[in-house]
Amino acid sequence: MAARPEGPRYLLGVDAGQTAVKAVVHDERLRPVGIGRRSSPVDRSTPRFAERPQEALWQAAAEAIREAVESSGVDPEQIVAVGITGHGDGLHLVDASGSPVGPAITAMDSRAHLEAASLAADPSRMRVVLERSGQEPTPGAAGNLLRWLLVHDPARVEAAAAMLFCKDVIRLRLTGVVATDYSDATASFLDTSTAAWSPSILSAYGLPESLMRLLPPLHASGDVVGAVLPAAAALTGLAVGTPVIAGMHDVQAASIGMGALVPGRLALVAGSFSTNGVTTTRPDVDVRWQSRLSIRPELRIAMSTSATASPALNWVLRLLGIDLAAPGGDQARDRLFAEAAALDPEEAVPLVLPFLFDSPLGASASAALAGVRGWHTPAHVLRGTLEGIALMHVWHTRALGEKFDWDEPVVLGGGIARAPLYVQLVANALRSPVTVVQNEEAGAFGAAAVAGASVGVFASVEEAQELVTRAAPVLPTAASAGYWAGVISAFDEAVAALGPWWAARAGSPGAAVAAGGAGAAGGGAAGAPPVVEVDGRPAAVRGEGAGA
Repeated sequence: MAARPEGPRYLLGVDAGQTAVKAVVHDERLRPVGIGRRSSPVDRSTPRFAERPQEALWQAAAEAIREAVESSGVDPEQIVAVGITGHGDGLHLVDASGSPVGPAITAMDSRAHLEAASLAADPSRMRVVLERSGQEPTPGAAGNLLRWLLVHDPARVEAAAAMLFCKDVIRLRLTGVVATDYSDATASFLDTSTAAWSPSILSAYGLPESLMRLLPPLHASGDVVGAVLPAAAALTGLAVGTPVIAGMHDVQAASIGMGALVPGRLALVAGSFSTNGVTTTRPDVDVRWQSRLSIRPELRIAMSTSATASPALNWVLRLLGIDLAAPGGDQARDRLFAEAAALDPEEAVPLVLPFLFDSPLGASASAALAGVRGWHTPAHVLRGTLEGIALMHVWHTRALGEKFDWDEPVVLGGGIARAPLYVQLVANALRSPVTVVQNEEAGAFGAAAVAGASVGVFASVEEAQELVTRAAPVLPTAASAGYWAGVISAFDEAVAALGPWWAARAGSPGAAVAAGGAGAAGGGAAGAPPVVEVDGRPAAVRGEGAGA
């Protein structure tokens, strides 16, 4: 590649989520100068399946990158590095040539729920997985999905040469390099104490050791692992030879984009997932959170998550007759949010358990709408839904609070955080000041920040995080304390009452939800959150990142 031209340097951050890909060109102050977005829809036509063609994922990424580069007006030669982040978990298999072996299976896929349940019900195997990999895996985890494929589609596994994660697929197409990083690898077969692939974890999943052949080379997130190839340059508008880093899991990138990848900071994201992560150097593990290595092996995020945020909100909006894809859909949503915000803040609204697609209480838990009255309007239902989503932040942070402390204010991001009503509800629910990041695309910001540190634009990722801007903290209102104590108590009672009902309809008479629920929240808060028990022990607590 020819020498880079003199002048300003720019960085590209790419964030591949569950349903869309965003690409952002940033200047040396990490301000966006060009943005591209493309939809990358997930096919849910088969019950429990959530997948998309790998080619469609790459096409969306290539088009988003080209749009970002062209809209920036920047000479592509001045883009000095590319960082990529993406949703974790799921399964992306490729053959020896790097071509896809079947569609990408996303983290929200639950076809392997029986495999996940059987693993969770085996204390000795689960102890190995939890203590060594740092988490109790979801149905959408690579290990459980591989078990499912070995039974239902073994030829697909046989044809594969490598197992990748979402961001790795995009980087492979850009550079031709098969690899992954520690933060994504933690969700599968990585021993977090050694930062190396572990045959013991593979065996604990019930998988043959021969599948070690699928595990790609490991890197720190900021390692430059390749450069943009001519074919990829032609599609994306990037310059041939532009350095590309290994990249990272989206929770790590979003934490950087929220200025929270610093030990003792808590970041909440209300996006495709409710993601609640505290940055730490401690290795504490628990079934209610994932202890994931971060951009470097010595740094971790303990994160407790569930797909109980925007998927639940969007479902309720559709139920209320608001189609965001239709003309005027956004305006109808905004009007309804305004009506919900105009309600008396302490007026009783329906209680919503937002377990439409996921639950931290186990696979048998389903959504519920309770306490509905004839005088309730769509605005009441919407606020109840937002309260239900806020309650999941309470549930997750209460679990984390048993082991970790964090500073205030809590940092909040994600699509729902754009609504002032939701920000106030979260502050009231957590009884904590909450500040919202002003960076529009926190994940892309984080990916670009790590890329910039890798090529010398920044002295460190810590320096880059200082460029994050956040709004003034929103404080919990004094009047809401009693109201939210009642809401949390109602959640606890509903979970306890519905536990046996959920279990009976799941055909698991031995499963029951323990009493307790959202409980009090905040740093260091105590109390036992509800868990699903199978044969007398906690079963799988759902979680993935996503997020952002």
